[in-house]
Amino acid sequence: MSVRRAIGLGLGVALGVFLPGGAARALDKAQCAAAAEEAQALRDAGKLGLSREKLLTCAQQGCPAVVRDDCARWLGEVDARRPSLVFGARDPRGSDLTDVRVSADGRPLADRLDGSAVSVDPGQLHLRFESAGLPPVERTIVVLEGQKSRLVEVVMGGAPPASGPVAAPPGRAAPRLPGAAPGERRASAALAAPGERGVSAAPWISLGVGAAGIAAFGVLQGLAQAEYADLEDGCGRTSSCTEAEVSPTRTKFVASGVMLGVGGAALAVAAVLWLVDGSVEPAAAGLRVSAGVGPGGGFVRLAVPLGL
Repeated sequence: MSVRRAIGLGLGVALGVFLPGGAARALDKAQCAAAAEEAQALRDAGKLGLSREKLLTCAQQGCPAVVRDDCARWLGEVDARRPSLVFGARDPRGSDLTDVRVSADGRPLADRLDGSAVSVDPGQLHLRFESAGLPPVERTIVVLEGQKSRLVEVVMGGAPPASGPVAAPPGRAAPRLPGAAPGERRASAALAAPGERGVSAAPWISLGVGAAGIAAFGVLQGLAQAEYADLEDGCGRTSSCTEAEVSPTRTKFVASGVMLGVGGAALAVAAVLWLVDGSVEPAAAGLRVSAGVGPGGGFVRLAVPLGL
C-alpha cells in the first residue's frame, strides 16, 4: 500500500469516527446549558416538578462540571421546597380502601393507595378519588410549599345518615306551644315545658343580694329612728342640737336609703330573671315602696311592704 493511500485512509477513519463524537459532545453541552436555564425559569414559576426533570438532565455526568454542580445544588433545593401528600380512603364503616385512583386537575397521581407520599407542586389542587363501584369523591385543597407528607383522607360510599330530631319518649307526646299547628312542635322540650328544668343560679343570687339589702335597710332604719326619737326628746326640745349630734343619725338614714335601693334593684333583677326562665308567674314579683317625711324635717322615713 502506498504512503499516500495510507494517509488518506487514516484521515477517512478519523473523520468517520472522531468527528461525529465531537459533534455529539458539543450538542450535549448545549442541551445541558438549555436544561439548566429552563429549570431555573420553571422553579421561579412554582412548577417544581417540571423544574426537577430539567435539573436531572443537566446534573448528569456528561454535562460540564460547572453546569453539573449548579444543577445538583438546585435539585436539592427544589426537592426541599416541593410538597408531598399521603392519600387515604375509608368506607362508611371506617375500613381502609386501597383500590382507589387519585388524580389532580385531571393528571393521575396514584393508581392505588399504599401509604406512600406523592410529590406535587404547591398551590391549589382539585383532587378526585375514584374506586370501582363507588361514587367518586372530589376535594379542593391548597398545598403549601415545603409541606411534607400531608394526609388527605376521604370517606367513599356515602356518609353515615345525619341524626334527626330527638323523638319523644314512648307514650308521651312532644310538647306543643299554644296556638301552634298540630304538626309544629318545639325541638327543645326545655322551652316548651318550663316546669321540667331547673332555675339557674342567677335569680337566687340576685334574690340573696336583695334580701340582704332590705335587711340592712331595716336595721339602719331602726337605729336611725331610735336616735332621731332621742334627739327629739333631748336637744330637739330646745333646738340646740349640734352638727356632731345630728350627723350620725343623718348618716344612718342615708345609708338605709342606699341599702333600700340596692335591695330593691336586686329583687327586681331576680324577678326579671325568673320571668325569663319561665319559673314563676309575673304577678309573683310585686314590689311597693312608700316614703314619708319625719316630724323633724330633713329625715326620710321609708317602708317597704314586699309582695313576694
